[in-house]
Amino acid sequence: MGDITSEKLSLIIDGTCSNKNIIIDNFSSLKSSNESSVTFFSDLKLIDDLKNTKAKVVILKQEDVALRDGDWIVVDDPYLAFSKVANFFLKKNIYKFGINSNANIDPDTKISQDCYIGPFTSIGSKSIIGNHAFISSNISIGNNVSIGEGSKLHPNVTIGNDVVIGKNCEIFSNTSIGTDGFGYAQDLNKIWNKIPQIGSVVIHNNVDIGANTTIDRGAIDNTVICSGVKIDNQVQVGHNCYIDENTIIAGCVGIAGSTRIGKNCKIGGAAMILGHLEINDNITISPGTMITKSLNNSNNKYTAIMPFMEHKEWLKLAVKLRGK
Repeated sequence: MGDITSEKLSLIIDGTCSNKNIIIDNFSSLKSSNESSVTFFSDLKLIDDLKNTKAKVVILKQEDVALRDGDWIVVDDPYLAFSKVANFFLKKNIYKFGINSNANIDPDTKISQDCYIGPFTSIGSKSIIGNHAFISSNISIGNNVSIGEGSKLHPNVTIGNDVVIGKNCEIFSNTSIGTDGFGYAQDLNKIWNKIPQIGSVVIHNNVDIGANTTIDRGAIDNTVICSGVKIDNQVQVGHNCYIDENTIIAGCVGIAGSTRIGKNCKIGGAAMILGHLEINDNITISPGTMITKSLNNSNNKYTAIMPFMEHKEWLKLAVKLRGK
């Protein structure tokens, strides 16, 4: 991974170090560290691990310095600082740019000379791949797709026609972006007739999308994911949804079509949001909560989770809740 002095590392994370001349060449947990590691401490439950760690430097808060028998870097938020440290070391991994001979690329596609296209990846007509993009193996990219500078696609991702992906995005394995939205109209014979999905998906800059997530294209207008949004694994985003900046969505969340979610929201795992709703800015939704109406009061937290219990006890409680 390379190495760095404790002084330079402290500048990256806006910290103050006890010794400026320590050489660090890796990041680790408290338990798995070695004599050249940097790690972090932010939870008093891990005080035994702090005392026993082999790490050369520990990132911690000022009030925890007395707990550390060894060198440290003091910061306001150790967890945030450690994320910056990890990204610093990981960026040292340099990929060899170029196009694999087994890639299938349409002649009309424009590919930057300093990006990577892996084996068995297919890219359709009139697509554009930006500088320093990393497109791994077995990826399907449709026609008229734009992928911005520095974005990274992991194996087996599928990108539909006309999708726009901004700069510095990361999309993990088996995710599908730009699949048809779920739109059908029932006729007099009770037969479901498919509604063409002619919109697309627009993803702005610095968006992360986890593995096995699906983002549907819009029926007419686009599905939009704004800058800084972070989406976990196995999330469903329905057609024509709009997710505003810096919202974070945990795994197994389902968001039905035409829902608008505001800025800086936090949506817990397995939450369900019905369609055509509006969620205001800075709202937190607890894991497992079903949202059935629009949430108009910003900065609130919403929870609708019952504690689990034996089935017979649940039936008794259900009767009480129904007022019978």
